[in-house]
Amino acid sequence: MSSESTGSGTTGTGRRIVVGIDGSAPSKAALRWAVGQAVLTGATVHAVAAWEYPSLYGWFAPMVDDGFEQSARRTLTAEVDEVIGARRPVPVTESLVLGHAAEALLEAAEDADLLVLGSRGRGTFARTLLGSVSTRCAVHGSCPVVIVRADGTAAAPAPLAAAATASEAAGGGQTAVRTKDWQLSLHVVEDRDTTRVHAVLDADGTVLHSDALAHRNPLDAPAPAVGDDFAVGRALVDLGHQLLRAGTHGATGSAEE
Repeated sequence: MSSESTGSGTTGTGRRIVVGIDGSAPSKAALRWAVGQAVLTGATVHAVAAWEYPSLYGWFAPMVDDGFEQSARRTLTAEVDEVIGARRPVPVTESLVLGHAAEALLEAAEDADLLVLGSRGRGTFARTLLGSVSTRCAVHGSCPVVIVRADGTAAAPAPLAAAATASEAAGGGQTAVRTKDWQLSLHVVEDRDTTRVHAVLDADGTVLHSDALAHRNPLDAPAPAVGDDFAVGRALVDLGHQLLRAGTHGATGSAEE
């Protein structure tokens, strides 16, 4: 499901730059960079924000709150207005899409000239997970991908094709490189001094689940981010153990387990 609105601006030349929007400082830097690039090249800007319910697996309670979509729409509009302003130097189209961010951006950028994403500066676990969006876009995108840091500096992610070329060269052209997309969904709930995490990993068709908790010591100062890291880390460790057990079973067979 998606909805769009178009902003004012001068007429473009057919070039189009897609930029991911999520309200973060790197996202704003990415939008600012995309607009600057559009001014230089005569392109239009397509700002895309994706939103999802906290869990697509029906964990905890049925999803009946429409506030998630409204919040995402406010984030999209507020960021475009803040970064670009009312007098837009280039035409800007806004799209709000229900679905995974990587899928939404890849679809939006199918016929684009450039896809621009913000680099996420978060904790260790969150950075690893969120980084999969830019990695997936870089691997599967049909156009060049640029990653913009919060300070406005930009870089293109290293293409996976380079690794494939190096692998083939090392193996005399006999090595085949395959890529797979494993989907990881995390549902984090902070309830006072307790953080609960439900993790779902779709490992190429095999779905694994894990639940984890983190409790704050009453003597410690409140630090929700620390609780998130501990709870998410424990859920990922459990998923890792499940994967290792599955790998051992697959390598040895049930008779030798």
